[in-house]
Amino acid sequence: MITKTSRYEKSVIIITDILIFIISYLFALWFRMHSHLFPPSGSFAFSWKHSITLLGVVIFQIYIFSQNGLYREKNFLRRIRQIPILIKSSIITVFFVLFFSYLTQGNPFLERRSVLVIAVTVQTILLIFFRIFVFRRIFHSLLKKGIGKENVLLIGDETITERLRNSLYDFDRFRFNVTKPLSSTEATIDSLKNTVEKRDINTMFLVEEGLSKDFIMNAIAYAKNNNIQIFLLSNMFDLAISKVDMTTFEGIPVIDLSLPSTYSLHTLSKRIFDIIGSLALMIVLSPIFIIVAIMIKFDSKGPIFFRQERVGKNGKKFKMLKFRSMYVNNDNSKHKEYVAKLIKEGSRDPSGSFKIVNDPRITNVGKFIRKFSLDEFPQLENVFKGDMSLVGPRPPLQYEVENYDEWHKRRLSVRPGMTGMWQVSGRNQVGFEDMVLLDIYYVENWTVWLDLQILLKTIPVVLFKRDGS
Repeated sequence: MITKTSRYEKSVIIITDILIFIISYLFALWFRMHSHLFPPSGSFAFSWKHSITLLGVVIFQIYIFSQNGLYREKNFLRRIRQIPILIKSSIITVFFVLFFSYLTQGNPFLERRSVLVIAVTVQTILLIFFRIFVFRRIFHSLLKKGIGKENVLLIGDETITERLRNSLYDFDRFRFNVTKPLSSTEATIDSLKNTVEKRDINTMFLVEEGLSKDFIMNAIAYAKNNNIQIFLLSNMFDLAISKVDMTTFEGIPVIDLSLPSTYSLHTLSKRIFDIIGSLALMIVLSPIFIIVAIMIKFDSKGPIFFRQERVGKNGKKFKMLKFRSMYVNNDNSKHKEYVAKLIKEGSRDPSGSFKIVNDPRITNVGKFIRKFSLDEFPQLENVFKGDMSLVGPRPPLQYEVENYDEWHKRRLSVRPGMTGMWQVSGRNQVGFEDMVLLDIYYVENWTVWLDLQILLKTIPVVLFKRDGS
């Protein structure tokens, strides 16, 4: 359960794992050098080379543990389930270090296979002991005192929610504080928000039976946007709103729709990708910047650049930079009406980007630079600063967000991008809700490879006005 308590538990477990890894390797090295069970070894002095090697092995092990789910709540809250995963992860580490040993020389950590065997054996025993016995007793003693209990809200059919309440009690009677459920007849987004705020809810369970599809989608979006753990008890498995993960509570299967445990790692790797990519593109495209700036200056009165307030990640506002493509002091009231109508009706946008066709506010040069998306290039500065990303949902205006339903706001959970899924999926054929679904798909399924694919598809879309399919 990704709540305050389990975050603390996860942090303690990760720190303990790191200490166990280091202690195990140092003990194994000492034991190998000084024990009479092995042939005598020459003198040994610990150097920076050994420190770097040890650091690399520890980072690799943390990565393997994370990838195998040892820091996921559904595993570290269940004692027995962790044992085979721990053993599997340790075996992977052994094979990796043995392979790496062929690429290095003069390092006792890798040259002496017995050091590796001793270290992995010791750390596996210590990890199992601490995870299975020590941590559970410590955390349960805190929960018994009321420290870190999770406030849980059950929503849906009363019979099923009562059964689920009993299952949660049997699963861990100290961890969950199950509040009064919301019945199917009481369940609205407004009542949900009020209940969450009043009772400080950390975790929600939705029982599909009796709840409308619109409520379920908006409730899931609300939970994710507010970092609330959410589970769905459902008979349908064709939900196209998220990657799902199955778990059980005393025999009751539920779908875990919460943020993945690797979310922070993904965010960091994406940010590194953006910094390197934006800096490289600003250098390569600098001649085009100069040419476009001169064209704008000679075409119409006004500044070269245009800064506009947009809504970014988690609703945070920022100033988005563009080349000016409109006359100064223009009226945007028609655009507000146009956008509001598109969002409320969910109709298709002929411009593909919430822009009025044949807009009289656009200058002659503006028409040209918009045709090839040259007006967007200055946003590389926003990407470098961290306001935007190279790839992601397009940043909306505030008056666009004011017309959003709750599930629409899911697209605001990541940094907005210069290009995205819907831009390469046929811009003039995608309605507003289809655009949002494409953005949500991107949010839930992001990888560096997906970003590269979208960036490559953007080139023919911009140059040749292809649909990106």
